[in-house]
Amino acid sequence: MSGFYILVNIVMFIYACYSWYWQAKLELRGKFRISILLWTLLVIWLGFTWNYIEKGEPGINLFLALLLLVSIVDGFTGFAPKKAVVSGYFKRTLSYSEIDNVILINVPIGKKPAVICILGTNKGRQYNLQFSSDVKSIIAALQRYADHRIRIEVRNTL
Repeated sequence: MSGFYILVNIVMFIYACYSWYWQAKLELRGKFRISILLWTLLVIWLGFTWNYIEKGEPGINLFLALLLLVSIVDGFTGFAPKKAVVSGYFKRTLSYSEIDNVILINVPIGKKPAVICILGTNKGRQYNLQFSSDVKSIIAALQRYADHRIRIEVRNTL
């Protein structure tokens, strides 16, 4: 079983470096998505509670540390110069050429601006990002980074 953990730890380390690289490239940062960290902690807790994870396994401590690191780094989203960075284990970046339409929703929360950004792809997928900035800065970033015209729809909540 230790060979399995060595392989998994190497893969997790490579993925952590990849995610950290894209997180460092963000120029317009989105809000941190704490839900991914909470789900990771819940899965770890259930793994120990139901005895799917054993404390004495060699490599488990490094695996759990890497899993927590990845869940923390994957909580950061936003726009980088070459790609949009989304939150998720299986799809970390989204090329601007894949984005077909964007829906921006103004959410008046207190005194700070808040915007929900839904990126729609030409493959029918949608990705949700949240920003603590105004709609104009998000539109400017999209127009600066994208190499084609993206349909942008702005909505307001009542």
